[in-house]
Amino acid sequence: MGKSPFKKATIIFCFVVALMASGWGRAEAQVPDFGLGSIVPFKSLQTFFGPLFPPTCIGDTFRSEFGMGLATPLFDRIKLTGTDATNNASVSLNLLNNNATTPPDPTNTAGWEPIIMTQSLDGGPVVYDFFAKLRVWRFAGKVDYSIFEARSRRADGSGFFFDSVILTGDVDIIQGPWLTAGGRFQFYLNQPYFKFNFLNYAINSTQTNQISELYFNANPPATIGAYIRYVPPEILGFPMHFDAYADFPLKGSPLQTYGVAFVFRPQIYRFDLFARLKLERSTFNINADVPSPITNSSTSWSLDMLWNLYGAEFGIYF
Repeated sequence: MGKSPFKKATIIFCFVVALMASGWGRAEAQVPDFGLGSIVPFKSLQTFFGPLFPPTCIGDTFRSEFGMGLATPLFDRIKLTGTDATNNASVSLNLLNNNATTPPDPTNTAGWEPIIMTQSLDGGPVVYDFFAKLRVWRFAGKVDYSIFEARSRRADGSGFFFDSVILTGDVDIIQGPWLTAGGRFQFYLNQPYFKFNFLNYAINSTQTNQISELYFNANPPATIGAYIRYVPPEILGFPMHFDAYADFPLKGSPLQTYGVAFVFRPQIYRFDLFARLKLERSTFNINADVPSPITNSSTSWSLDMLWNLYGAEFGIYF
């Protein structure tokens, strides 16, 4: 029988716990070595990474955060591509036609099919987010429930649906008095899916066996990212800080996000309120092989999206 993969991890974990326990009590976490200075250069590490252990008890570093957010993703691109199983022809549709009811040039109607225009998706839906976050020293865990739906303008149930529970884990690698930087993982627990009712998509076609409805879902995305937080002295008497972050695809459907945020934190007795204004730019692609109702084969479809999200979050720290 092979060696247990958990044996080495258990030894390392016990060593780390014992090492952290040795730093509890008075502000001994700021001294150079804890008796291990000849082995680990604590003073040099702390100069760059910040205090390696809590200044007092680790229990003093607990910090909870609850809140909700409202945002609007303004889409720059919603493009559906695939293959029509009836004649094996490529299909490419722009589902972000928000305004037009007639073509700009009445003599050129190519790409302005009325059916597609009336079934374009909402290019600026409202996204709701409810979240809770717990921080312990350099580590933080967050749970979000996000409601993200870009529906068709027709009442036929079509649209892009990205409702999900999101788990996020943060770790501060650098933790200075004014600057914090670290890495994080995000895992979406629900599958995004897309539904589109073609109706009479091929208006001028003589074929009668058109695909009437397209439906497919995709793997939940998971991302890996980095963040930086700048906490300046109070500006005009108000505490605030600035965040910047980037998340990149790790597995599942590829989701990539860049964002910045400004956080305003007025303080009252026992509680700190906060308001976070944020701007994000995201690209997301979902694709799947969809069984054809006409043939025994499958057809490949892809939904390619790009949006800028403008939003605000409100909550309390305690």
